[in-house]
Amino acid sequence: MVKPMPTYMPPSIAPTSSRGETTRHRVESTATFFSSRITSGGSAFLAAAVILTGCGDNEYAPPPPPVVTGAQPAQSDVVRYLEYTGTTRAAQAVTVRARVEGFLKSMHFKPGDFVEQGALLFVIDPEPFELTLKAATANVTSRQAELDLAQTEFERTRTLYKRKTTSEIKYIQARARRDTSAAKLALAEADARSAELDVGYANIKAPLSGRVGRNLVDIGNLVGAGEATALTEIVDYSPLHVYFYISERDVLAIQETSARRRKKLGVDYEHRPPAPVYVGRANDEGYPHIGTVDYSALQIDAATGTFEVRGILTNHGSLDTILVPGTFVRVQIPIGEEKDALLVPERALGADQNGRFVLVVSEDGLVEQRSVRVGPERRDALRVVEDGISANDWIIINGLQRARPGAKVAMEKSTTPLPEKPRPIFPPQIASPATDKAGAAVFDDANALERDVSTEAATVPSIPSSPPSPSMPPSDEGR
Repeated sequence: MVKPMPTYMPPSIAPTSSRGETTRHRVESTATFFSSRITSGGSAFLAAAVILTGCGDNEYAPPPPPVVTGAQPAQSDVVRYLEYTGTTRAAQAVTVRARVEGFLKSMHFKPGDFVEQGALLFVIDPEPFELTLKAATANVTSRQAELDLAQTEFERTRTLYKRKTTSEIKYIQARARRDTSAAKLALAEADARSAELDVGYANIKAPLSGRVGRNLVDIGNLVGAGEATALTEIVDYSPLHVYFYISERDVLAIQETSARRRKKLGVDYEHRPPAPVYVGRANDEGYPHIGTVDYSALQIDAATGTFEVRGILTNHGSLDTILVPGTFVRVQIPIGEEKDALLVPERALGADQNGRFVLVVSEDGLVEQRSVRVGPERRDALRVVEDGISANDWIIINGLQRARPGAKVAMEKSTTPLPEKPRPIFPPQIASPATDKAGAAVFDDANALERDVSTEAATVPSIPSSPPSPSMPPSDEGR
């Protein structure tokens, strides 16, 4: 039972009989006050101890293991690719130039249009060249008449010489006049042909089919004065070349693939199947454009350690669908095929100072970190694992941040999606751009580069043909 606390009276109001009695009363009152306080606090402490002693039967319960999602690797046949960046270039690009001197008279195309081979593009004032052609034609007629007269005189002198009625010197002179006239006729015919070409060059026509650029010279300007003035450009969009550069190590891999393929097919190098090349633009999904490799450099560049390779592909369509020359593209080349490869989602792979790894869940739910060797990146969110796991391992694909090596996890089983069926490393049929545009051969020389040629001559009415020069007698005839 707790003793009631006595009323405490401050010393200032306590009755005093004397100075010593007052001091003693103050001490006793203070001691009594603190004694009652300690007795009350001790009882509260004992009660709390009894309550805590009654809770001694509770034990620590650990939290449940974290939940993760696991899946076994997918098994599928995969094709290994080498990926590069490259640029496109037209297989045929021509700068149209003026081949004769004169004033530009007219233009017969709209910049940006597609033109056919032989279409009229420009006309240089043809009158001076037509007059020159007429003069040359007249000179041919004159020289032909001179030759006819010299031939007649020669035949008459030869007859007289055979009859011994004229001297040998006259016979030689007649023969010389005949030969001189024949040479002058040949020279006149050459001049006429040159004038004929100039008339044709005055009518500038498209040397190939393609898209024509803007006019580089305006109407009325003098062109061809001392140089072959550039007038416009024509680019043929199909076929199209793709240039890219591969490393020395990749050259060895491609050589090995080509040799293995030839051995399997039983063919020599000249009859090897064409190597496919897949091309995609920056905004394309995957590599929708398919072509073939048609050229490779003669040697590896020692300065850069790279090897130039060129692909060729058809490029038909409208301007908003074709590959424009000069475009930056992604290039993919198949180099090998692997059967039953193991694939895991890209998000299941981690990386540390030792390289790439995956988290594997054992049968008792413990997490194990395994180092793996992975293949090149793919575009289907899967990655080939070459070494480090087996087809029966359960790989954590979701919840990696909640899993720790050596700790237990609760795994929810899932499946790894199978990739799309791979494209064959050598497609059985690849549209070859070697013949294009209704079968016309447009690119026969694999080593030809972009050309800068002049316009071809136009067909103009031919000058009157002259009779063949008479045959000259042997030099020793009549001797």
